[in-house]
Amino acid sequence: MNKTLISLLLLLPSGIGALSTTPPAITTPTRHNNNKILKGIDASQFRHPLDRDLTNFFSKAPLSNVATFAIRRSLSIVEQGVRLDLLSSSVKVSPNQLPELYESMQEAASILDMAVVPELYVQSSPQANAYTLALQGQEDNSKPAIVVVTSALLDRCTDAEVQAIIGHELGHLKCSHSLYLTLGGLASTPLRGLPLVGSQAEKLLQEWRLAAEYSCDRAALLVSQDVSIVAGAMLKLFAGTSRATNTEAFVDQSREYEQLLKDANPMVRASIRMQQRTHPLPVKRVGELENWFRSDEYKAIVNVEE
Repeated sequence: MNKTLISLLLLLPSGIGALSTTPPAITTPTRHNNNKILKGIDASQFRHPLDRDLTNFFSKAPLSNVATFAIRRSLSIVEQGVRLDLLSSSVKVSPNQLPELYESMQEAASILDMAVVPELYVQSSPQANAYTLALQGQEDNSKPAIVVVTSALLDRCTDAEVQAIIGHELGHLKCSHSLYLTLGGLASTPLRGLPLVGSQAEKLLQEWRLAAEYSCDRAALLVSQDVSIVAGAMLKLFAGTSRATNTEAFVDQSREYEQLLKDANPMVRASIRMQQRTHPLPVKRVGELENWFRSDEYKAIVNVEE
């Protein structure tokens, strides 16, 4: 990716992207599993509480409509450039190119009841990764959202784990994270130079970014409807190898971490919490996901009648 595009992408919330659209409606894919299609599901049903509260706050803030329009217009150049870059240097997934991956995307989008199926690209990279670039609901463009997975991710994970990771990226789109996190960042900018208030605003924004990742882990679970699949995908990504396969041991590791953190010296706990991260700690993500999997909130969603 060229330097100009990289510079533009750095303006975006980490791990998510720019702009999207309303092209033709989703078509019913060939089903490869018996996972429940969650008709009518809304992002508010699976958002992490902090993500839900701050999204509601900024969506109702004065002049939010004006700011939303400006963000969409400003980021459209990023979407155009990245799409061209992907078309020139990556592989676009289609019914004729990696058809099993195409069907996996179609099915994941159907489970989350997304009106538009994003375009999926495979990018050559030694790093196992995935990201999305888009906002839903843009009406002045005929192009769908973009999801990218790397070749290393496909080689490391099973088909079910790849679909769960795709579900995570669809969660970012379903939640419009790039829009609302950008709104939050813009709103906090005037506060950053103020004593105390500035640091608190930055801390809240950081916590929101982490909460957004928890929301999307939940979206991954809703797609797979099997916590061991999502935990398995996380395990392989965090370990850096496909040889790490014991998800129960990884869940136990997350419990061990929480207990040690609870018993740790207050200075140690404070130091860990002050670390700047774009994503939550791996073991905390697994712990959070397991707790939500056992919650009444999750059970209510997957038991909704089609």
